[in-house]
Amino acid sequence: MTQDQPDQDQPDQARPSRRRASRLIDIAEAVGVHTSTVSRVLNGDPAQSVRPEVYEKIWRTARQQGYRPNALARALKRRRTGALAFVIPLLRNPIWVRLQRGALQRAGERGYVVMIMEEPGDDPQPPASYRYLVEESRADGLLLATSLRIPAHADGGPLGRLTPVPHVYVNRRGPEHGNDVVMDEPHAVRLFVDHVAGLGHRSVALVDGPSAVDTVYRREMAARRICAGRGIQLTVLHADGTEEGGWAATQRLLRRGAPPTACAVGSLNQLFGMMAALRAAGLAVPADMSVVSLDEDECLTFLDVPVTSVAMPLAELGSAAVDALITRIDQGEPGEPGDVMIREPMSLVPRRSVAGPPAGRPHRRGP
Repeated sequence: MTQDQPDQDQPDQARPSRRRASRLIDIAEAVGVHTSTVSRVLNGDPAQSVRPEVYEKIWRTARQQGYRPNALARALKRRRTGALAFVIPLLRNPIWVRLQRGALQRAGERGYVVMIMEEPGDDPQPPASYRYLVEESRADGLLLATSLRIPAHADGGPLGRLTPVPHVYVNRRGPEHGNDVVMDEPHAVRLFVDHVAGLGHRSVALVDGPSAVDTVYRREMAARRICAGRGIQLTVLHADGTEEGGWAATQRLLRRGAPPTACAVGSLNQLFGMMAALRAAGLAVPADMSVVSLDEDECLTFLDVPVTSVAMPLAELGSAAVDALITRIDQGEPGEPGDVMIREPMSLVPRRSVAGPPAGRPHRRGP
């Protein structure tokens, strides 16, 4: 043997070892089931009949072993692309990152990739505008977070109808029943009202996005119902879900006279605009007005006044939406499990932006 002999002729023990990829048989042996059972579960076979605890154990073991299905082979076998399209508004809103992360992680576990599409304008397209992604075999189904409560998006209209394209509406109620995956917005509002009412506030406001957005509509209806039941005066203002929108809404609120003593804000972007408008008006938080964000993000801890918030189950929402969509892809429309409501985990995160109402502040009589 000469010194110039190639490395590949060295003994095997001198070569760096490579970890063998996990196989179906490895997962089957670890779980204690037949390989065909593992194959049916991991490939989403709609005809599978597996006990829930076995189903979960197979997926858990597959994740632990780093199993990745052969997406190309599965796509050819099942005539699928292995891709989902996720249409969302305003990517720069950090809250969508949490939702996307939950969707991307769950899709990866199920052997899918996700294409992210943004509709940043003030006039989101109706659901049927994205039908081509499925019909042209670019995606197997649609996750839609841009549906509005307007006639053009309504059930039965040519622009609203998507059936039989597999789809679910995420964080929105869409124009078709049985396809919604949403969070418990009324409970989020209740957490806000309970918190500030417990400190003595009797006049509150809700600054939120356009009323055509379903999540905004549900929060407003919940706020009106809850406050009316407790005899609390409520002011509701709608504005663009941006910093400029929060600034403008706060200025309108302050021009009404004695402002409410506590305010909930629908989005982080609007919150930043509101805080700037209060500061420009010489009003202190919480000495002059208590503020609660209905979006939670770690950045709220690092503001001059850390802002109390309601933490929503966004990652869980994204994960549930992917599961619901894959069920529709496998079973066709209308699929189970129908509408899905994600309620937990949800909690109020107390910080320093909330205190009791200012002493001697006269209560408003409402708008």
